[in-house]
Amino acid sequence: MKLITEKRDVQNRVIDHLQAIGWEYIPPANIQEKREYDIKEPFILEILEKKLKELNKRIITDENAQNVIRRLRLIPSTLTGNQEFLEYLRGKKTVYVEKERRERNFKLINLENPENNHFAFTKEYWFEDREKRRMDIVFFINGIPICDFQLKSPTVWEAEEEAFEQVRIYSNALPELFKYLQFYAVSEGLRLFYGPTWKYESKTFYRWKIENGFNFEKLVKTFFDRREVTETLRSYIVFMTVDEELQKYILKQHQRRAIAKIIRRVLEEKKKKGLIWHTQGAYKSLTMIVSADELKKIPELENPTVIVVLDRLELEHQIYQNFQAYGFPNIVKAESKNHLRELLESDYKGLIITTIHKFERMPKQVNERDNIIVLVDEAHRSQEGDLGNYMRGALPNAYYFGFTGTPIDRTKIGRGTFIAFGYPPDEPYLDKYTIDESIEEGTTVPLYYTLAKIELHVDKETLEEEFFRVVEEEGIGSIEGINKVIEKAEKLKAVLKARDRIDKIAKHIAEHYKKFVEPLGFKAFIVAVDREACALYKEAIDKYLPEEYTKVVYTPDYKDNELLKKYHISDEEEKRIRKDFKSADKLPKILIVTEKLLTGYDAPVLYIMYLDKPLKDHTLLQAIARINRPYVGKSCGLVMDYIGIFDNLQRALAFYSKDVEAGLIDFEKLKERFKDLMESVDKILKEMDLEDESKRIQSIIDYFFEGEKRKEFIKTFKQIQEIYEILSPDEFLRDYIEKYKLLVQIYELIYQTYNPEAEKTKIRRDILKKTENLIKENVELLHIADNLPLYEINEDIARTIKADKISQRVKIANLYKSVKVHIENKRKESPYLVSIAKKVEEIISQLRERQRSVESALEELTRIAEDIAKAEEEQKKSGLNKEEFSYFWILRRHGVKNPEKISKDISNIIAKKEHWIFNENVERELRKELYKKLLDYSGDVVKLVNELLGIDRIIRGET
Repeated sequence: MKLITEKRDVQNRVIDHLQAIGWEYIPPANIQEKREYDIKEPFILEILEKKLKELNKRIITDENAQNVIRRLRLIPSTLTGNQEFLEYLRGKKTVYVEKERRERNFKLINLENPENNHFAFTKEYWFEDREKRRMDIVFFINGIPICDFQLKSPTVWEAEEEAFEQVRIYSNALPELFKYLQFYAVSEGLRLFYGPTWKYESKTFYRWKIENGFNFEKLVKTFFDRREVTETLRSYIVFMTVDEELQKYILKQHQRRAIAKIIRRVLEEKKKKGLIWHTQGAYKSLTMIVSADELKKIPELENPTVIVVLDRLELEHQIYQNFQAYGFPNIVKAESKNHLRELLESDYKGLIITTIHKFERMPKQVNERDNIIVLVDEAHRSQEGDLGNYMRGALPNAYYFGFTGTPIDRTKIGRGTFIAFGYPPDEPYLDKYTIDESIEEGTTVPLYYTLAKIELHVDKETLEEEFFRVVEEEGIGSIEGINKVIEKAEKLKAVLKARDRIDKIAKHIAEHYKKFVEPLGFKAFIVAVDREACALYKEAIDKYLPEEYTKVVYTPDYKDNELLKKYHISDEEEKRIRKDFKSADKLPKILIVTEKLLTGYDAPVLYIMYLDKPLKDHTLLQAIARINRPYVGKSCGLVMDYIGIFDNLQRALAFYSKDVEAGLIDFEKLKERFKDLMESVDKILKEMDLEDESKRIQSIIDYFFEGEKRKEFIKTFKQIQEIYEILSPDEFLRDYIEKYKLLVQIYELIYQTYNPEAEKTKIRRDILKKTENLIKENVELLHIADNLPLYEINEDIARTIKADKISQRVKIANLYKSVKVHIENKRKESPYLVSIAKKVEEIISQLRERQRSVESALEELTRIAEDIAKAEEEQKKSGLNKEEFSYFWILRRHGVKNPEKISKDISNIIAKKEHWIFNENVERELRKELYKKLLDYSGDVVKLVNELLGIDRIIRGET
C-alpha cells in the first residue's frame, strides 16, 4: 500500500478535478516552451495575443497588440498596481485605434460569457524575480496568471497555515508575478482556504464551504468553477481606501449568496422586497456596495435607479466615500429633503445616497417606475416613526431590500421590520448569516461581558425609570434616539458623571488595561455617557496612564464650554487618530468615545470596551460589535460593564436568546469552562507516570506516541491556553498555575519530539503572548527543549540505543527526532542526506498506519542512522567535494561500477548545464548526456538519473 503524499493524494487529484470542469492542463515542460524558456515571463504569450485580437476585433490588431502587452508589463509591482491590473481585467482601460482616431475600451477577458475564454493551469511553475521560486499550481485565463494554488500533504503539521505562509513569502519574492495574481487558494486535500493577494491577514483568510463538509472534489470543482472564477474577477474582488489606506477584499460566500438572491428576486419580479441579516463584522456595507454595482450592470433593468438609505448623517458621508473609493459611477448625495425630491422627480438614473429623514413629508408617488431598487441600511431603525411609510408612498413600485447587522428583536419595531422587508412566517429573511456562523468561520470572534464592582453601577431604579422604560415606550432603536433619552435623564447623568465615580473607574480601567490587555498588545475603547463625560474621563485617566495613551473623539460644537473645547480635534487629526489606532505599534492605545466610532469603525486590534453608557438592543449590539473583529492572537472580545446593564441580559437585549447566545457570553462561564478543561486533563496526567522525575520525560513521550492521543491533547491545550490568555493574571488562576505550567511543558515536549521541523523556526505560531511570557519568566519552561534526549549519530549508535533503558516507542521517537535534526543541520554540507529523510518519513508513516511493527521500525531507523554515520566518515576521507560525493553515494548504492570516477564526470556534466531546472530543452540534453555516461549500468537508468537530478535540486536549494 502506497504512502500518503502531497503529489499523489492532493496535486494529482486537483489536476483531475480541474480537467473535469473544463480547465486545460498544460504540463510544466509545455508551459516552459510556451514561455520561450524564460522564467521571468508571466504570460503565455501566444494565447494572450490570440485572445486579445479575438475578443477585440478591429480594436486590437497586430499593430497595437504588443503595445497593450508592454503596458501590462509596466504596471507597478505593488498593491496599487494589482488594483490597476484588475481594472484592465474588467475592461476599464482603453487603447488608441488608429483607423477610428479615438480611444476604445478593450477586453483581456470576456466577463459576460466565460465560455469564450481560454482556461488553463499548470503545476510546478517556476518564476524568477527577487528570488527563484516554484509554485504548486498556477491558473491562467487567456494566458494571464490570475491565481496561485498552494498544496500540502494532509499529514503535514498545521498544513493550511504553512501553505498560507508560503503564499505570503512568494508574494514578497515574486512581486512581478503577483502584481497580476488576484487571489490565492491553499489546501491540504481535505479543506480549501482562499484570500486576496497582497493582503495576507487572518481577517482575509477564508474557508470555502460546501454542504456535506469534507468532499474535496466538490470543494475544488465549486471554487474553481469557471463561471465562479470569472464572477470573482468581475465582481467579488474589491479595492477600497479606508482611513487613507488601500484595502483589498475578496467576498465571502455569505456575501456572494446574498447578492445573487437580490439579483434573482429583482429579475423574477414576483416579490418586491427582502430582509438580509448579516451579523455585525460580516462586512455588510461591502455587500450593499457590490449589490448596487451588480444591479446597475443588469441590462434587463434598463439603467435602474439605486437608492441607498441610511439613518445617520455620519454614515451617509462614510458610505458616500466608500462608494467613491469603490469607483462607483454617477453617485449623488441628497443634500436636503428638497434635493432628494428633485432627484426622484427628475428620474435620476444613477446612485442616490440619502438618510431616511429626508423622506419626511415626501408626497406620494413621486416616482412610479418599477426599476428603482432601495437598499436600506440598519433596516430596523428605518421603522421608527412614519419615515418608512413616507419612503414607500413616494416610491410605490420600487424594490426594497433591508440590511441589518443585528437580529430582529421581539418588539413592535422588530415586527414592523419583518413586515416591511420580509414575508413572515414563510420568509422572515431573504438571507441570514448569524452570529454563531460568523464565529464558526472565523469572520468574527465571540464576545464576553463582565460586570465591574457593584458600587460603581447605577442603581437599578434610576436605570429603569430614566432609561429602559423610556427607550421601550418610545420604541427607540438608534444611537441618536438613545442620546435624546440620556439628555433628559438628569438623575442618571448626575450619577454617571460624578467626578469621584469617574476617578474610581478611570483608576480601575488603567489598572485593568495595564495588567490584562496591554501585555496582549491590544487596544481599548472607553464609552462614556456623553461628550462631557468623555472629557472628564480624559482628565481622570491621565492621572493613571501616560497622556499619549488616550485620545478623545467626539463631534465638536461651537457652543461648547472650555472643558469640551480642550479636546476638540480637526478632521485631519481625527483621520490620523483613526488610522494610528488600528496599528498595534502606534499610539493611542485607548479611545474615549460616546457616539462617533460606535458604528462603522473597523479596528481589529480593538479588544476591550469599557462601557459606561446605557445602551439597549440594536445600539448595544452594534457598539460592542466593534470588538468582535478577528486579529492575530485575539480569540475573543471583552466588555467591562460599569453601568450594570448586563446584570439583566433579557432587559438589555430584546432578541431571541438563540440569536445572540453564541456571540455574547458571561465572563464567569469562561472561568467555569477553564476549570472543566483543567479537570478533563487530570485523567491524562494520571495515566502517565510523572512521579519518578528521572523517567517523566520518557513517560510523556511514550504516552503520546499514538497520534490520536497527541491530537486530542493539543486540541484541549489550545482551548485552555486561549482562556488563560483572557483570564491572566486574574487571581482565579492561582490554584491552576502549576498545573498549567506542566501542560505547557507537555505541549512543548510533544511539539519538539513529534514535529522536529519546529527547530527550523523559533517562532511557534500557536503559543500566545501571555503563555510565551510565562515560558520566558520560568527557567524550567524555557529550557524544556534542552532536556529532550537526542542520540548522537555515530557508528556506535546501535550499541547506544540497545543499552538505553527506555521503551522501544520512546527510542523510536528520540531516534526519529535525532535523525531529522541531524539531517537538517548537515543538509548543506551533505546534500545526499536529504533523500534519506524521505525514507525516515516512510518508516514512521508505515508505523502510524500499523503496516510495520515497533521492533521493525526501530531496527530500520537504527540501520539508517548507522549508514548516515558511515557515509559522513567516508565523505571526510574521500577527497570529493559535496556535489561529487553526493552523486558517488547514489551511484554506489545503485551498484554502478567505478562510482568515484563517474561521480566526477557527472558533476562536470551537470555544472555545464546548471540552468536545466528552468529550461526543458536543456534538461532533455542533460538527461541524454547522463544516459550516455551510464550506458554500462544494467539497472533502471531513468530512475537513477531522476535521483541524481533530485540531488542536484537539493544542492541548489530548490527543494
